[in-house]
Amino acid sequence: MKLRWLSAAITLLLCFSLFPAAAGAASSPAFTMSLSKEKQAVGQMVTVTVDGAGLTDMYAFELTFGFDSKRLKLLGAKSEIKGFSIKPIIENNKIVFAHTKTGAVAGENGKLTLCTLTFEALAEGQASIELTGAKLVDSKLKATQPAAAFRVTSSVSGHADSIHFSDMVNHWARTNVERAVELGIVNGYGDGTFMPGRSITRAEFTAMLVRALEIPAADSETAAFSDTADIPSWARAYARIAADRGFIKGYEDGSFRANQPVTRAEMTVILTRVLGLTIDLNDRTAFADRDQIPAWAEPSIAAAVEIALVQGQGGNRFAPNASATRAEAVTLMLNMLDKKAAETGS
Repeated sequence: MKLRWLSAAITLLLCFSLFPAAAGAASSPAFTMSLSKEKQAVGQMVTVTVDGAGLTDMYAFELTFGFDSKRLKLLGAKSEIKGFSIKPIIENNKIVFAHTKTGAVAGENGKLTLCTLTFEALAEGQASIELTGAKLVDSKLKATQPAAAFRVTSSVSGHADSIHFSDMVNHWARTNVERAVELGIVNGYGDGTFMPGRSITRAEFTAMLVRALEIPAADSETAAFSDTADIPSWARAYARIAADRGFIKGYEDGSFRANQPVTRAEMTVILTRVLGLTIDLNDRTAFADRDQIPAWAEPSIAAAVEIALVQGQGGNRFAPNASATRAEAVTLMLNMLDKKAAETGS
């Protein structure tokens, strides 16, 4: 697998560096960018989405960006197009990001999202991200260099006001909860509490997951589960997205059980799927309550422990069947996001 990845990476680099790129014609693709939010405070994140239109047999691409490195720090870049990406190259105020499909398959046509870039706001002011160049390669390895020029500007203010919940003053997860609220992943309650020890339902956890991954949910259809009617209307789009992407799965009877608390084992397995971890079905854990860990979950829990995504509780127990709390869910969700950023970031 490693050899195949290396071979494909070399091919992609050769396409961009050695093959002559034809200049864009009248029917050249068009590129646009959009911001997840136009205003944020220092320390918060903003995501830039890059879309392409008028694409013809696009097999691989390389995009070049200029950005304000004094006000923004690149945390990661990714593409949802099937294939693999090369880690972004960052030099001063310049970012180069490349992605390619693999195997003998046709390229992409029409309009689609090419990639997303996630930045952290570092300093106050107007921070610009500009697409300055694009190179495309088709499935016959013919390279073109269409015109590409688009700019978005984000307004960065001072540090956001601290978020205070009356029941989080001395709580171990306070920092994580405040960060998650700032990111729009989760909210507190109207009485000024967060209720960190309250169990979180499968519907709530799924919604939190989709928001954390910044996947648009508005246009999604109803989730296809046998108990769809029991899924709260606000959660159906989230459930459908998570199911379509393979993050969540129903029970043997095809139900989702939206209002059932998510267990620590279920939560861990879901996040290993999101990270795309390689699961060795022979892996086992060393927890004192290992006999309580469901057989279907233990290899994933072992993989999660190995990368420090999750840890046990007191007495070397994992408590796999215990209901996950809101504080635990937030903490694991942020761990997952940090590990995803580390995989694709600077």
